[in-house]
Amino acid sequence: MPSALALHDGSAGLLSGPPAPTTETGIRWKEAARRRRLLEGLWKVDLKEALAREFDPRRRRAQGPPDLSKNLFRSLITQLAVLYDRPPVIEHVDATAVEAMEAICTNGGLWQIAVTMQQMTLGIREGFYRFDVPPGEDPKLLVRIIPADLLWLDAPPDCPDQPNVMHEYRLREDSEGRKRWTRDVIDVSDPGAPFYRVESADGKVDLSDAFIGNLSGDAYPYRKTDGTPILPGSLYHATRTGNLWDPFRGIELVDGTLVVAGLWTQWRHLVRDASWPQRWAINAVVDGLDVNKDGSATVVTDPASLLNFRPKIPGSSAAVGQFAPGGDPQALGDAIRDYAADLAADFDLSPGDIKRTHTDPRSGFAIEIERSGQRSAQRRSEPQFSRGDEASLSVIATLWNRATGSTLPEDGWGIRYLGLPLSAEERRLVMEDHKMRAEMGITSKPALLAAVEGITLDQARRQLVQFQLDNDRFEERAAPAPAPNAARNAPEDDDEDDQQPTPENTNV
Repeated sequence: MPSALALHDGSAGLLSGPPAPTTETGIRWKEAARRRRLLEGLWKVDLKEALAREFDPRRRRAQGPPDLSKNLFRSLITQLAVLYDRPPVIEHVDATAVEAMEAICTNGGLWQIAVTMQQMTLGIREGFYRFDVPPGEDPKLLVRIIPADLLWLDAPPDCPDQPNVMHEYRLREDSEGRKRWTRDVIDVSDPGAPFYRVESADGKVDLSDAFIGNLSGDAYPYRKTDGTPILPGSLYHATRTGNLWDPFRGIELVDGTLVVAGLWTQWRHLVRDASWPQRWAINAVVDGLDVNKDGSATVVTDPASLLNFRPKIPGSSAAVGQFAPGGDPQALGDAIRDYAADLAADFDLSPGDIKRTHTDPRSGFAIEIERSGQRSAQRRSEPQFSRGDEASLSVIATLWNRATGSTLPEDGWGIRYLGLPLSAEERRLVMEDHKMRAEMGITSKPALLAAVEGITLDQARRQLVQFQLDNDRFEERAAPAPAPNAARNAPEDDDEDDQQPTPENTNV
């Protein structure tokens, strides 16, 4: 029976999951669950087990509780998962369909969930979306992530990384209100006889009538407009290997994270229990001791006072001294940070992508990834995730049409990811490079705007046109200069100059 914590919706299967259908799947699930615990904060049990393997029980008790304050695995995965920091742009030849799909995805919260999806996929190496659009007056896209440690898939031999059978293990309440593991089995391997069943966790009992009814054969609900059955979800790969699963890539960082956390536990023990000199005395007693009520003896000291010692056994020699501290916390901390930085460099990163920020008091002793490293990781992730996102958009369109009677195109979807915003220093460098190129005549304003904003050249051109229109319409025009003063340019108004010839003053 699952533990109480495992029954919580956010942690189902992490501490006590369903029985694995095969030995191979059980091994994969075990590793996937360990990585998910690291990502979701339930890794204390893993660190305790790692410390128990490293130290004998007496040393382990002396170290105190495990230190969970440094999770290198989650820190690096979070910094690498930047693909959805800004919602991507949906593309299709049908502009009206794009507008409708954007509204569906936004209302369903797809791009917010996508941030977690990328973290899960990068950390566990695979991720799976499950979609649904319940029919009704106000249809809405439902999105959830199926963890890899609760998923069992099958795929055809000629396309081994595209599943056509899925088993999702879920906790459900039976008629008596008890939680029990079940599995949703959705099979489209035979397009003429697709089925959706709910079974017991071991697959021996069909529970469909109790939970979903008959959804097999002609009643199968997830179909394209032409009747082709599909799975109501899409599989994402962190790296496409041609295999259905890639569960152990990056295990060095996973194991190393537990080692680093164990070393920080030892570091805290050093600071707390062994970072000061240990004083000792042989056959020596301090004069002037006062006995306390609890039987202990103390003496009041002061920087200006002098402590007097006398032999405990009169007539024999006595000695007083101190041992050096048990260790140097600064040196040990630097060694741990160097070890952690080496682990990060082995996890799809180059040493130049890693920035040690322990000199910055605002960031503590973190290991950060440079923006350039994040952008490189984003570019590497785009092909895999665009493949998954395009498949997701196709599934969403299919389910939406089925539930609402709409006619959204079910194929031909594209996705484009916006780059990370440039920092002030990066913008300055881009501007300087643009100025140099402009002097050579090998760049343009659209190219500059595209580089600064992380958009395409066509988008930059459209924005610049709009900027020009806005400037022409809203630009504050200077008030027209006053007309020249006619009086200032005319002769002075005096009687002599203004007199017109008349018969009286004209000489004949």
